[in-house]
Amino acid sequence: METGQGQKSNPLLVPGRRLPKQRRSRETVRQILEATVSMLEEEGFSGVTMQKIADRAGINVAAVYSYFPNKYQVIAELSRRFVVERDDIRRGQFDALLLRDGDWVENFAESLRDLAILRAEQRGSAAVMSALRSTPVLLELSQEALETVAERLEDFLRRADPDFDGDQRLRARVISEAVSALFDFMQNSGRYDPDQILDEAIKLVRGYLRNS
Repeated sequence: METGQGQKSNPLLVPGRRLPKQRRSRETVRQILEATVSMLEEEGFSGVTMQKIADRAGINVAAVYSYFPNKYQVIAELSRRFVVERDDIRRGQFDALLLRDGDWVENFAESLRDLAILRAEQRGSAAVMSALRSTPVLLELSQEALETVAERLEDFLRRADPDFDGDQRLRARVISEAVSALFDFMQNSGRYDPDQILDEAIKLVRGYLRNS
């Protein structure tokens, strides 16, 4: 059981208000989250404060605090929404891949192009992932997000490659970590063409699955 001191030392454990169901309140939360994404993209995690979020959203700071006790929990909610959206889409993609004709390794490797498009369309995803990795408090959320991806991928690998006698969970986690890092590189690198990085990511995953 967490102590009061534990809650003080971990801002993610500070009790907050349950997220609203009423339309007006949901709109306020949406404004808060969009304002936070904009700030993360422009200033990074260190530049985000509750007052700045309120100013950017055009609402009173008390309204921000009424839903989120601190900026860590705002970013945690953004991460949760990204993870849920991606997992729903990924589940459908994996089911479709299992029904597709041809080599499953090639089909899976090429499906990374669709995943890259999804990442690009999720405004602020790279900035949120960078924020998760910027402080130990949020780093665990980054690992939880990757674990969700690995669980979904492990299930796919077990169905697509049932004769594999190695550790499917490790295999899935290695791919998840590598692809996540490469996608972040795609969105943050100004030196290389993102399509070139994506091609290299596909080669890497294809080669790993062929030789693992």
